[in-house]
Amino acid sequence: MVSGPRGQAYTLEGVLAAILVISATVFGITSIDTRAWEDGTREETRRLEARADDLLTVSKNTGALENAVLCYNSGRSRINGNNSSNPAEFEEMLNLTFDSRGNQYNIYFNYLNETGEERVTELVSENTPASANRPSTGAATVTRTVAITDDMRVRTNNASESNACGNEGPSVESISSFYIPDADDRTQLYNLVEVRLIVW
Repeated sequence: MVSGPRGQAYTLEGVLAAILVISATVFGITSIDTRAWEDGTREETRRLEARADDLLTVSKNTGALENAVLCYNSGRSRINGNNSSNPAEFEEMLNLTFDSRGNQYNIYFNYLNETGEERVTELVSENTPASANRPSTGAATVTRTVAITDDMRVRTNNASESNACGNEGPSVESISSFYIPDADDRTQLYNLVEVRLIVW
């Protein structure tokens, strides 16, 4: 066992060596240039955002988005672009834009509750483990608002048709079980539904 001044010198030498190793490690980590990776991630996010924005714009202009909102509670499973059995027009658009390219997405419907004072958010797309583990960076978010009026009719499925949600059912105000409530029964406006698409 080494004691005295020589032992203290060895101890001091060991502490200095440890400090030197830690300092070199910290310097090495902080000197790594991550700008290229960050730029690539931002560029991919911009591309995803542009595709998502185009999809929601086209689907709203063609009525496919409105149909998806009005059809969701009429015996449909969750909205899924990979749905191969009687897919709705909106699902076909999702498939062409995202599913076929290996992208993941979550779709939420956000609407007013019965009193019109609070908003309810509902996940309406497939909730897969990959969706639950969405990365915090690189995801793009786009929203559109669909106005539902009292006289709009729910959309129903017809197995004999090539795609679903094409048939008109009763009006939304006449169905007590419709998943979206009438936020203001004093006006023709039934509810405002914000469709939020998060894709990565």
